[in-house]
Amino acid sequence: MSDAGRKDFSDKFQEKIKPDSEKGYLEKGKEFVTDKADKAAGAVQPEEKKGVFQGISDSAQKGKDEASGPTLSEQAGEYVDAAKAKLNDAAEYISSSVHGGEKK
Repeated sequence: MSDAGRKDFSDKFQEKIKPDSEKGYLEKGKEFVTDKADKAAGAVQPEEKKGVFQGISDSAQKGKDEASGPTLSEQAGEYVDAAKAKLNDAAEYISSSVHGGEKK
């Protein structure tokens, strides 16, 4: 059972276990809209007004949302790009120092 105005747990469970490949456009659209509405309702509903299971569900969703940052490989790629840029800057500096160019 869910809190008033919130998406029922049995609905959430059934949506998660059914593969997206078996869902039609209308079903996917309905899930998207009801998920967003439930998320918004959970954000404005005070914690003390939530039922035990609704509070657990909202906490789990919040953790999932906060963990949805860049992946490890994306972060590594960003570090590699930054390192390349710094190496390029260093090479230009050394080249200008050796060849008598202006320093930036």
